[in-house]
Amino acid sequence: MNTIPDSQRREWNRGPLLDLFPRIPTKILDNLLGICLNKSAIYDLSESKHWNSLRLTSLTVAHCRHACTNYDSLLRDGVERFEARKQTAQEVWKTLRVWCPWDESNPVLERCWRATVLRPEEREPGWDPMDLDESEGEEAYDAGEPMDLD
Repeated sequence: MNTIPDSQRREWNRGPLLDLFPRIPTKILDNLLGICLNKSAIYDLSESKHWNSLRLTSLTVAHCRHACTNYDSLLRDGVERFEARKQTAQEVWKTLRVWCPWDESNPVLERCWRATVLRPEEREPGWDPMDLDESEGEEAYDAGEPMDLD
């Protein structure tokens, strides 16, 4: 039985999300913290910082697509999921770059964003968007289709 209050569990993600997306609007952050709680995506100290960053970034990309584009409207109009993702991809990318304005590229963010617009059959065999650079010495995050969080 979980005795930790939901309010405390929500707060465990606030700092890491703000580290990743320092300019995310407060309302979007609050919604995202609720989503993290509902999807049991609480920052996990037993996992690496990189693993947690990938998970939180993936959730943020998915939420951005729903909250900041006409993605849901496209789906309601019968547009196929990956086609709707492709149609909203540039708007999602633009918004994410506002929320995390680095001068240099952000490979984790770009990897998570790109993974959402490619159909599994369009990916190279063995390609996993969540694989880490081998130089980092971490194991790959393996959760099936990690980008299908929405």
